[in-house]
Amino acid sequence: MTDQLKSSEKFTKEEAWFIEPFFTNLDKNVFAAKYLPSEVLGALASRYSRSSKGVRRLFFDEYIKPILEPNLEGADKRSTREAEIAKKELISFVEYLHQHGGWERVVNSKRARDFFAKWLAAYGDDSIAQMAGAHIFFENISNVATKVLEDFRIGFAPLEKSTRYVLFDQKVGGRWLYFLEPDLVKSKYGKAYTRTLNMLFKRYASSIEPLSKYLREKFPQDKDQSDRAYKETIKAKACDVLRSYLPAATLTNVGFFGVGQSLEYVLTKCFASPLFEIRQLAKQAQEELSKVIPSLVDRASSPRGKIYQRYVRNTENALEKMVRTIGLNPTEGSTLTELAGPSVDLVEWDEDAENKIVASILYKYAKLSYRSIKYQVSSMSADQKAEVIKKAVNLRQVRQHRLIRAFENTYYKFDIVANLGAYRDLHRHRMLTQERQRFTTELGYDVPQDLTAAKMEKRYVDAADKVDKFYKKISKDFVEQAQYVVMMGNRIRWYQWENLRELAWESELRTGPQGHPDYRKIEHLKVEAVRSVHPTLVTALKFVDWKEYDLARRESEKRIDRKLGLSQSGH
Repeated sequence: MTDQLKSSEKFTKEEAWFIEPFFTNLDKNVFAAKYLPSEVLGALASRYSRSSKGVRRLFFDEYIKPILEPNLEGADKRSTREAEIAKKELISFVEYLHQHGGWERVVNSKRARDFFAKWLAAYGDDSIAQMAGAHIFFENISNVATKVLEDFRIGFAPLEKSTRYVLFDQKVGGRWLYFLEPDLVKSKYGKAYTRTLNMLFKRYASSIEPLSKYLREKFPQDKDQSDRAYKETIKAKACDVLRSYLPAATLTNVGFFGVGQSLEYVLTKCFASPLFEIRQLAKQAQEELSKVIPSLVDRASSPRGKIYQRYVRNTENALEKMVRTIGLNPTEGSTLTELAGPSVDLVEWDEDAENKIVASILYKYAKLSYRSIKYQVSSMSADQKAEVIKKAVNLRQVRQHRLIRAFENTYYKFDIVANLGAYRDLHRHRMLTQERQRFTTELGYDVPQDLTAAKMEKRYVDAADKVDKFYKKISKDFVEQAQYVVMMGNRIRWYQWENLRELAWESELRTGPQGHPDYRKIEHLKVEAVRSVHPTLVTALKFVDWKEYDLARRESEKRIDRKLGLSQSGH
C-alpha cells in the first residue's frame, strides 16, 4: 500500500493510560469508542466537526485534563476538596477498567458469542442487531470516502469535520493533507497526481492571508462584535471561498453511530467497492468493531457476506455496461459545460399533490376511509383546500416546529447541478432518496465572487483548467480513481427525491443566515420550482429565508459572544 498519512496524534505514557480503555486503539486512523456515555460521545462529535484535533485528543484535553488539573483556565470551578475527590474517582475508575475490562468481556464470552451466532446466523433474526450499536471514527480519510460512507442512511448517523471552521493550510509529516490514491500513485500518472494536488494546496494556503485582508477591508468589525467573533467570522468567510480549491482527495475526519445491522450493511457494501481506500477502511473498521460488537459485524466478511458483495459488484458492472450500450455518455470531444452556476430541474411531482396532502391532514381526525376522504377533498374549492393547509401550519412559530406527518404524502424529484462543496453540505440530509453521478470536471466549475472581487481569480481559474486537463487524461484509464482530483469548486450532478415535509426541513434550515451562499441558492431554486407547480403547498414553508447576507457567520458568532459574556470589540 502507498505510504498513507498515519495518525498524527501522539500521547504521553500518562495520557495514554487515562484514555486507552475508552478506545479500541490510540495509534490508528480507524477506531471505535468504548464505555463512554452517549451524551459524552455526542458532545465530542459536535466539537469534532469544528476542530483540527481528533476525538481521542479532544477527549483527553476537554474531559480528562480538567479533572487532573482543576486549576486550568476554563476548568469546572470546584472546591479544592471536590477537585481531589473527582481526581481520585477518575483514577480509580480508569484503574478498574485497566484491570478488569468492561462489558465486552461478557460479549466476547463463548456463551454470548454462541447466542448471537445462533440467532443472527441460524435464525436470521436481524432485529437483535437493531438494538445494539457502536461509535466508530475514521480520521485522515478522503472526501471521496466520506461521501461513500455517508451514503448509508438508516441507522447510521454521521458528523464530519467542516471545511468552514478548519483551515487546510498546514502540512503534516512534510506533506499536504490529501489521500495518496494507490492505483494512481503506482501508475504512469503518479508524479503528475501528487504535483497537481500539491499545486492546489499551495494555492489554497497562499491565498488565505490576501483574501482575509480583502475581507477585513470590505467587512469592517461591528461595534458590538468582539475581536474573537470578528476573527472567526472572517476566517469562516475565507474558508467558504477558498474551499473551492480543495480536491476530493482532501483528508478529513468523520464519526458515526450505527446500529449493528446498519454497520454490517455498510461493511458488506464497502468490501465490494472498486476503490482501494473504501475496501481498506471496511477492513479496518471491521477489525475495530470486532472489539466491541464482534457478533454483529462478523457476517460482513462471511461466505454470506461475500455472496452479497459479488451481487453488488456484478450489478454495478452490468449497469455500467448497459449505459455504454445505450449511449448515455457524451461522445469523444463533446463537452458538458453548457451550464453556468447552480441549476435545479424539478423533473417529477404529483399532479394531485394538494388533494393528497389535504386528505392526509384530515384523515387522522375523520372516521371514513382514505379513498372516501380524498374523493370529498377533490370536490372542495381551492380556497377550502388552502384553508385546511393554513390551519395545519398557522401555529408554527419557528422552523423547529416541524410540519405534521401528512406533508410526507407527496414527493418531488430535483435534478441538481452545483459545485462539489455545496453537494458535500447538502448530502448529509438523511431522510430522502438521493443519488449522485461520479465526481467530474466535465460540468465546469464555479468561480467564487469574492475571489473575482479581490482580483484573485486568475490563479484559481488556471488551477481549475490544469485539473480539468489532468482529470480528462486519467479518467480514460481510471474512471473511479479520477474522482480524487476533482475540486470542490467543480460542478457535479445529483438528484434528490424528497417529500414536502423533508423539503420544508431542509430548505428552512439551509437558507438560514449562517448558510453557505452556494447551497442557499440551491434551496431557493428548489422552493421556487415547487411554487411553480404547487403554490398553495409552498405556503407551508414559512421559514425559508430569502434575504441576502454578506457575512454568513456574523450573527452566529455574536450569539456565541453573548454566551461567553463578550459583547464589544476589544474583548
